[in-house]
Amino acid sequence: MAFGQFSAHLIAPRVIRVVLYSDKYQYEQTRVTIYDDNDKLVPFSSKSKVVQYKVTAFELTLEQPFVLGQNYKVYLQNFGQVPLNVSEATTFPNFDTDYYYTGPLGAEYTKEQTTFRLWAPLASRVILKYEVPGEKHFLYRKLKRGERGVYEYTLEGDHEGIRYTYLVLNNGLEEEVTDPYALSSGPNGAFSYVINQNKYDDMNMHDDKLPPFTKPTEAIIYETSVRDQTIDERTDIEYPATFYGMIEEGRKVKDTYPAGFDYLKDLGFTHLQLMPVYDFKTVDETRKWQSYNWGYDPQQYFVLEGSYARDPLHPYNRISDFKLMVSRYHEVGIRIIMDVVFNHVYDHETSVFEKIVPNYYFRKTSEGVISNGSGCGNDLATERPMVRRLVVDACRYYAEKLGVDGFRFDLMGLIDIKTMEEVTKAVRQVKPDFLILGEGWEMMTPHPKEKLAHHGNASKTPEIGFFNDAFREIVKGGSFADNLHERGYMLGATNYRLGFYYAYAGSVLNTTFTPRYLNAGQSINYVECHDNGVLVDKMTVSNASECKETHLARLLSMNTIVMLSFGVPFFHRGQEIGVSKYGDLNSYKSSDKVNQFPYTLALKRKEMVEYFKALTALRKDCKFLHETDPKVIKNIIEFKDLPGGASQIVYNPDMDLSPYSHFNVYVNPTSEPIFISLEKPLKTILSSGGYIAARSKEYFERTMVAPYSVIVLGLRKGDSGPK
Repeated sequence: MAFGQFSAHLIAPRVIRVVLYSDKYQYEQTRVTIYDDNDKLVPFSSKSKVVQYKVTAFELTLEQPFVLGQNYKVYLQNFGQVPLNVSEATTFPNFDTDYYYTGPLGAEYTKEQTTFRLWAPLASRVILKYEVPGEKHFLYRKLKRGERGVYEYTLEGDHEGIRYTYLVLNNGLEEEVTDPYALSSGPNGAFSYVINQNKYDDMNMHDDKLPPFTKPTEAIIYETSVRDQTIDERTDIEYPATFYGMIEEGRKVKDTYPAGFDYLKDLGFTHLQLMPVYDFKTVDETRKWQSYNWGYDPQQYFVLEGSYARDPLHPYNRISDFKLMVSRYHEVGIRIIMDVVFNHVYDHETSVFEKIVPNYYFRKTSEGVISNGSGCGNDLATERPMVRRLVVDACRYYAEKLGVDGFRFDLMGLIDIKTMEEVTKAVRQVKPDFLILGEGWEMMTPHPKEKLAHHGNASKTPEIGFFNDAFREIVKGGSFADNLHERGYMLGATNYRLGFYYAYAGSVLNTTFTPRYLNAGQSINYVECHDNGVLVDKMTVSNASECKETHLARLLSMNTIVMLSFGVPFFHRGQEIGVSKYGDLNSYKSSDKVNQFPYTLALKRKEMVEYFKALTALRKDCKFLHETDPKVIKNIIEFKDLPGGASQIVYNPDMDLSPYSHFNVYVNPTSEPIFISLEKPLKTILSSGGYIAARSKEYFERTMVAPYSVIVLGLRKGDSGPK
């Protein structure tokens, strides 16, 4: 700041610090005056001074605790006046208690009136700016400050679909912002819309068509992106990269093979996990083909992404199309999981949160610097009551009003446990079978580690699933650029066999490692997801000497292990057919070519698609694979070492293995066949030919497990063996 200028900050409930950026003169007699909005003097009882190099600081002790809500000005004799900065008030001991608000927020619409409410406790003024329907100008109305820092104004009449923003005055600076509780907005979040949130309440969500879902391990999760799954130009999908495009029926590639909805609905998974679908910053919603992004850069938490709407200009289209998509998947028995990003925003400095309540929504280090545990420039302070409320309210909205069935929390390890508990409670009041999972990585953020929802605290959140990176690394090996060459057990590193047993059992048994989870329902078992590279690309590095056919054989065997292991099986789009990303390890903004689902490849490898369908059918039939209790899992299975580093998982025939009396899994990740003499004659349940138990007639006393393969042998109940 230039010589002679000064600033004024509220630093404690009764202390204001005035900093003059000069030490050239004597200021013992300098007069300091504080005025409120009405130019009324604010009394203070004492003034102290500290002189440092080129800086003079005055600390003024107020006679009464400071009251927020006015545009205070500090006058320094001979230097003029500046607005008082009150942002530090968010750190005062009683701030959260004094300003926590439980009433309605956002634009509450009825045909008779719309009431606008904005939580802005530091603000000295909030003005509603709204359009006059049918005309090209705006009107302005001043909101009244009410209890706990909430500004409110009621607009009489029917104002459905009008555009609006707020003009918020903080610390003498006015910012135009959208409504953080708005349910719809114009393209790219330029303005908010007033909408009737009950408009689509009568839409049939077909929840009655969903199969029973009583435990997380009954889920088979398939992750994809709205854009990736519908963008292949070789299909006849009419509305690519849209919610509606996800449910177009009868679409094909090359006029022969199912595409889009028809492809997905027949794979057999139970839950479709969609990468971010609420408003993100980096794709221009009016020119979406000019850029690509996964969407992990949230801008508005209650507003769906406009580039996925058929008409991003329409106030309701993104809502109606999304809800129609959820309804249609429900109708065919598939639940929807939303990928939610409540750990950071695209840019904290330009976010509406910082503009509305400066210094509140984002964590800071002890040095006062914005925390960056997310690696995205900021960490949302979910432990603060009104931030927590925002997260819980948004989650409740998507469950209650839009019908979603689960959340995957991005970087969940940055979110505090209490927030996760409140989210779980809120959504399960709406849907008792709501599924919650997330990334439990332990990140560097200033909130106490014992209070965060990371792997180390999994015992404190038994109802939440964690992406099991131990399973991933043991089964396939290294996932990052510096260790991509490292092989896991299923890629031939047979020295990982004991670790493989640990992973297969859901990481809940005290064997090779100590248990990670209280129950297997917390273990999200995966070897590929949108992050990092895909399996077939990894194998070109870690298994470079092997041919493509071997890589695909290994891929099938890994998919089989994911499906058979205790825990929750998770698959990435295209994993069933070995889709490549051309070696890209982080394709979040690469291109449609890199990220799209290639339906021509699905046609070419349709036998692999059929094998994946067989795996989903097998898991659904074998209820014992859904077991979550570590004690029961320990009694169900026995691991046996086979020659050459291969493995056998024997299931206890005294347990309930319905529909089987015997069920044995043979795993051969090596390049040599394994020959085994069986203790009793068994039939083939699963082989490279698929789930063939129903048509299997031949009994085997000896068997061969081919290289890079997994087979299952056993007997159905009532089958006593050869006559």
